[in-house]
Amino acid sequence: MKRFTSISIILITLIFTSSLFASGVALTGIGARATALGGNYRALSNDWSAMYWNPAGLTAISGLHFGISSEIITPAAKYLFSQNSPAFGIFRDGEIGNESKSFFMPAAGIAFGMDDVVLGIAVYAPFGLGAEWDVLDTRGYNSNYPEIDFEDDLKVIDIHPTIAYKVNDKLSLGLGVSITWADIIIRKPSLTQNSLVTVPELKGAADANGLSSITTDVFSHVLTETELTGTGVGFGANVGLKYDFSEDWSVGLSGSWYNDIPLDGKISAVTYGAHIPQQAFTGLNTFLTGMVAAQKLTEAQKTELLGVYSGQEIVRNDRDKGDASLPLPMVLGAGIAYKGIDKLLVTADVSWSQWSAWDVIEIELEDKSKSELVQNWEDGLRFGLGLEYSVTDPLKFRLGYYTEPSAIPDETLNITIPDPSRRHAIAVGAAYDLGLFVLDFNYENILIGDREIDEWVYNPEAKGYENMAGTYKMKVNNFMFGLGYKF
Repeated sequence: MKRFTSISIILITLIFTSSLFASGVALTGIGARATALGGNYRALSNDWSAMYWNPAGLTAISGLHFGISSEIITPAAKYLFSQNSPAFGIFRDGEIGNESKSFFMPAAGIAFGMDDVVLGIAVYAPFGLGAEWDVLDTRGYNSNYPEIDFEDDLKVIDIHPTIAYKVNDKLSLGLGVSITWADIIIRKPSLTQNSLVTVPELKGAADANGLSSITTDVFSHVLTETELTGTGVGFGANVGLKYDFSEDWSVGLSGSWYNDIPLDGKISAVTYGAHIPQQAFTGLNTFLTGMVAAQKLTEAQKTELLGVYSGQEIVRNDRDKGDASLPLPMVLGAGIAYKGIDKLLVTADVSWSQWSAWDVIEIELEDKSKSELVQNWEDGLRFGLGLEYSVTDPLKFRLGYYTEPSAIPDETLNITIPDPSRRHAIAVGAAYDLGLFVLDFNYENILIGDREIDEWVYNPEAKGYENMAGTYKMKVNNFMFGLGYKF
């Protein structure tokens, strides 16, 4: 069953790409003030987090400025299996939630302003998160299959040196360079159709020969545990412009770009045969021998089906080397800020993410064989509004909102990153200026609409499924603490 090798590689890579680049993990919680304003920060960007949002904003800094932010992200997702396709007897009934897990996402930056030039460097995570699920009940198939079916853990770190230049009192320009490092562990099952159950003629003949106990839905698919571990280093850049029309009005423009990140990975795959009683296995062998004699099956097909019911754990890939070129989206954004209302600051942003760049992923094995994976993701437009009210000189309250669509179409959505629908994020925050120090605290709630997918998409060439049909629900709670220090 050599086909399992290519199945494993394709499906593992699918999950990796989904985890890394779906809008569900395009993290924008960088900088406490920016996050409390809903990420509507391009026309302000007057602290260290400008290196992410708009590097031109760094020119507001004079002397030495240091800041950190730490976000705790708690996603809660639910999945209800859909049976509107070939029978799956191993999926659990009812609505299932992901394993509870929180993610700690720190970020920091330091900048030094001298006359019209500001130099800085920041470290933050533009992409991240992970998930664990137990959606399969494999006790009737093979109880040795791992209890946690889907697991991923992703870390992407951007080290970002930046320079900003103040052209005149109104215009500033900025340029940053991204050095990105990714570390990933992805594990999931691949489901391959068992012809003894899914081919009606073959199932009918097996049932007529007394084998109905092993042609139930529990055995409709062969389980292969697939795992990818890997690291990669890439590069990119962002540019920004900030223009102050007056003391009250400012605009900001920024864009970011990443090169295709090469992933140096290790791929493992283990196929779990179904456990059946010895008497049933003997009957299966007799039945298949007769089908071969009648020229309705080949010897190779007989051997494959016996392997399906062998109960053995067959290693298909043992940390084999696999490389892929992973495209990242370009992001363009614009913002406006107004300070003309007493004690109130108003900001608004709009940004476009080129998720359509995530179209075809090419995978190359050590033996130079190649395969392609089509994702068909869609570009997204994000927009929002932020408010900051100065209660007193040191105390400020903030409110932010943004909305953006999911980039993932029905045909490639699965539970590893269940980003099912348009998200609406509401953030509230407070800041207190102690002179040299500024303390921040934020809370953000991300509401995501439900999504129902009726049909499983089966790829006959890869002999696996590209999506997971069902009902998806998700919400996210974020808490952030920030500290700024002016030397």
